[in-house]
Amino acid sequence: MEFKKDLIYEQLKREILDRTFFPGMRLPNEKILARRLQVGQVTLRSALARLEAEKLVERTPGKGTFVSEISARRTFLVVLPDGTETLETPSRYVLSGLTAAAEKLSVTLEHCPASLLMSFSAQECQGMIERNRISGVILETGHARPDSALIEKIRSFNLPTVIPHGLPGDAGNSGFLVLRTDERSAFADGLLTLRDHGHKRVAFLRLYLPAEELTSIRGYSDAELLEFARNNGMDADPGLLKTVSNSQEEISAAVRSWMLSDDPPGAIMCHSDRIAMRVCLVLKELNIKVPQQLSIMGYSNFPGSQLMIPALSTIDIHLRECGQMALEQLLQADQWFRRGTTPPEIFTPYEIILRESIRS
Repeated sequence: MEFKKDLIYEQLKREILDRTFFPGMRLPNEKILARRLQVGQVTLRSALARLEAEKLVERTPGKGTFVSEISARRTFLVVLPDGTETLETPSRYVLSGLTAAAEKLSVTLEHCPASLLMSFSAQECQGMIERNRISGVILETGHARPDSALIEKIRSFNLPTVIPHGLPGDAGNSGFLVLRTDERSAFADGLLTLRDHGHKRVAFLRLYLPAEELTSIRGYSDAELLEFARNNGMDADPGLLKTVSNSQEEISAAVRSWMLSDDPPGAIMCHSDRIAMRVCLVLKELNIKVPQQLSIMGYSNFPGSQLMIPALSTIDIHLRECGQMALEQLLQADQWFRRGTTPPEIFTPYEIILRESIRS
């Protein structure tokens, strides 16, 4: 339930962003403004305090309340996939970085679920863009292949658009600026870290994700991964590669088949931290100690991985920073946005985080 002060805050904020109250303008005194809005002065002051905290207005004793110059800040549309509220989707963490960066850079973000945007007609989209003064779009995909119809709709806006955490091929399919992790390099660095800690026999557990259209594990086909292992002094055993769905039963069967064999691996490289966490549950059931008997490496630095016992070693792909970088790119879109031209991809940073799950 929204309180009256929240409604008044939203109304005044919209009038400032719509330039009904333009930068530098002095607002009517509180008594007149409260009468116009049909609220008490206490309610109005509460709304003005929020606007002042956001630096949209400046209140000077004895002079009045003025719309700040910062209110001329730019507004970007953030298109979000359905299910953003779940813990496992990267969108949650990209959005966290976007929100923090928007506050720091004095940018306004308007959020819209992809399904809602798709329900708008072309005329409604144009009205929304004009009314909210949208000057760019951030298309957060949840690290899945964006729907072609959604891409076409956003293309029709003729606005600079950034995908903050994309997949290989997204740039060519969309024509948008794509930020993405160099997953091949990140995964290779993780494997080399295991090798450098004395592991030659490493198993690979891949998660089948149809939404990402994956036919490889972090950019490697099975043949490429075996070749990489061979070229770097590791065992190139096809039996060390397994693909599972997102079910504990399949993960358990894969781990048990390795660990109960005559030649078990010394380490398991997991598709993600979530998979690694589930692997650790199976190892507890088998009474196999990490890292004394088996080392584990995850991928993504999922929240909670640092709290495991032992704490999970992983590859941090800096999802919050992806959101920040996307916003920074939109703010300098004049350097790369040309209609009909696809900007070059930008690789986002990653780092190996060594914790207790790898034998030292």
